[in-house]
Amino acid sequence: MSITVQKRIPQWKIEEVKELKEKITNSKTILIANLEGFPADKLHDIRKKFREIAEIKVTRNTLFEIAAKEAGIDVSKLENYLTGSNAYIFTNKNPFEISIMLSKFKLKRYAIPGDKADEEVVIPAGDTGIPAGPMISVFGKLKIPTRVQDGKINVTKDTVVAEPGQEIPADITPVLQKLGIMPVYIKLKLKVAYHDNLVIPADQLEINLAEYSSEIAEAYKNSLALGVEIAYPEPEILKITLGKAYRNGIALARESGYITPETAEAVFSNALAKAYALAGAISDKVDLGIQIQKPESKPEQKETKEEKKEEEKKGPSEEDVGSGIASLFG
Repeated sequence: MSITVQKRIPQWKIEEVKELKEKITNSKTILIANLEGFPADKLHDIRKKFREIAEIKVTRNTLFEIAAKEAGIDVSKLENYLTGSNAYIFTNKNPFEISIMLSKFKLKRYAIPGDKADEEVVIPAGDTGIPAGPMISVFGKLKIPTRVQDGKINVTKDTVVAEPGQEIPADITPVLQKLGIMPVYIKLKLKVAYHDNLVIPADQLEINLAEYSSEIAEAYKNSLALGVEIAYPEPEILKITLGKAYRNGIALARESGYITPETAEAVFSNALAKAYALAGAISDKVDLGIQIQKPESKPEQKETKEEKKEEEKKGPSEEDVGSGIASLFG
């Protein structure tokens, strides 16, 4: 005869799963972040920063998995991320928005040997509070000018000990801590986001806003150009399409000599320009019986785009057109 021993589940675990299930059910987005090596006090800072838009909870992966199953989530999609120490972020915000906010929320920590500087590391001039002794040789090795005053090491000039991206000298890390200098940025590293039954890995959550904005602007420009080309019936596009059609119509009338009240100025202006060009080309070979007045040469002057457009828009006046034709053909 076999005896089955049923293990009693602690009440706190039952309550934890119940709470997690409620948070999962009431959240549009769940993000999992890696907590390994992340300082607990910095997580507290993030909680305070995000408390209005998200709730961050540290719990056991097994308890989250049970709660997620009870909430109807296909946990198989998340199994690869339920390892190590994790923080679970529950929110109704878009996961990309949370990712961007986390990337902008920079926290600092003290340097440890092997760290690279995220910003210029400067030992400022002044009293370091460090007793004169073996540390003087460390300052000397790093070419930090010092003097001893009242038994303490004083730095006589602001000195850069590491540029951004450079490894911070291990010997100086105790000094940085003593002076309260935190040259290393840290951020909560996301593993994955679960949003509307969609699993989004962390690398797909990272967005370059400037590049993304540029791509949207380029797409807008291209779609607008296509819309104008096919005369897509949208008010914004039709304004441009009608303007383009009007300009093309004027240009066609100008070249074909089609005269209407709207096109007369352009047609006569074009005819006058061609007549002057023809007369100028043959005046030294054929006696036209008229004096071809060449325009006075003026110093070259650069026109602004606005002036050029304005001049093209205006064109010659009706009086100029009339007198020009009279002088050319008598």
